[in-house]
Amino acid sequence: MIDKYDIQKLRELDILQVADLLGMGLRNKRALCIHHDDHHPSLAFNVKKNTCHCYSCGFSADTIGLVRERLNLGFSEACYWLADHFDVYIGDEKYGNSAKYGNSARYADKCADKKLLTASDRRMASLRAHFAETHVSHGHLAESFSSGERNRECPSSAYVAQASVDVEFYQQMFRQMHLSESGQRFLFEERLLSPEALKVCQIVSTEQSVCMARVGRGVFDGPSLIFPYFDQQGRLVSVQSRYLGKKKSESSFDMEKVSIDEAKPKEIPRFKFAPGSHRMIYGLDRLKDYPPDEPLLITEGPSDCWTALTLGIHAIAIPSATLFDRRFQGLLAGRNLHVFPDQDEAGLSLYFELKKALPSLVYHQLPEGCKDLSEYYLKLRRSEGMTLEEAKAKVQGCVSV
Repeated sequence: MIDKYDIQKLRELDILQVADLLGMGLRNKRALCIHHDDHHPSLAFNVKKNTCHCYSCGFSADTIGLVRERLNLGFSEACYWLADHFDVYIGDEKYGNSAKYGNSARYADKCADKKLLTASDRRMASLRAHFAETHVSHGHLAESFSSGERNRECPSSAYVAQASVDVEFYQQMFRQMHLSESGQRFLFEERLLSPEALKVCQIVSTEQSVCMARVGRGVFDGPSLIFPYFDQQGRLVSVQSRYLGKKKSESSFDMEKVSIDEAKPKEIPRFKFAPGSHRMIYGLDRLKDYPPDEPLLITEGPSDCWTALTLGIHAIAIPSATLFDRRFQGLLAGRNLHVFPDQDEAGLSLYFELKKALPSLVYHQLPEGCKDLSEYYLKLRRSEGMTLEEAKAKVQGCVSV
């Protein structure tokens, strides 16, 4: 067992140097996230906290956690890797105080029959995943890359399998969960959304944190909404959560109270994607039910999509302003498309990107003081005292062109 003070020394190593040594292609303190296929560097490095955090999927880590995920190592193995590469002496209570990763025969024996995934392996795996996605429906890997026979032929393709969402795990999760008290309060009391309109979204919620995967891939924090993403054939391809709690205040690191086996993120991300998620559109499964000539609203984020559905408007969502994928351009071409862009830089940037890909997209300006469609809807209901039917008529009138 590695001494906890040695572990703290490893956690204090410069995380930018660790990321650089891992070949992560740092640029302006950002890199591509390990856990999902993306062309935008969403993994941000905080030098002050010496941690990294992905603003797309919610992955967070310190130096040890980053090595674990990047090289597919266990906790102790990652510690010895850091010790060796940064020339840090660490003792080992179980084996005496002279064990070090680089000269440890027991470590070599332990890993002799285990292939570690290097940065090159992961890059090749990412390319394979991207190639597979261009030949099949979004969210499903080509059979030639997911079959056990092909995996045995190409070791790096094992990571491709890991990078896909564990559909069976999440199907079981949705069968066992329901919309709990905090979820109902947020959706129907705070946001005034329609239970009938949201039935198609299959939203559930949890009061306690629940695992993101079968083994060791993080948690959906409680309380949170948890909702599925489907492809155009109605197949489950991903899961996202929306944290309902308040932000936790930062606290200092206490070696006596915090487990040495995990890094505790100091802030809980509002949104998290399931491990292995790819860029996608929320609500693709409903496209087949929307006549092409009827207005289809594109929103930024599922929350505004739920508002649009409550207002009786056909809607889909881009998960965030940085996650639009032009591979979906063909699915949306020829439709009567509309957008109420969020009134911030990211929202307007998304509009211009969508407009380039979808020239027929119609822009609608939100009233002053309303950041997004959800705020506008609540303003109509609460500040102006409109009923749901009155709010429907007003907003539907804007997109009836």
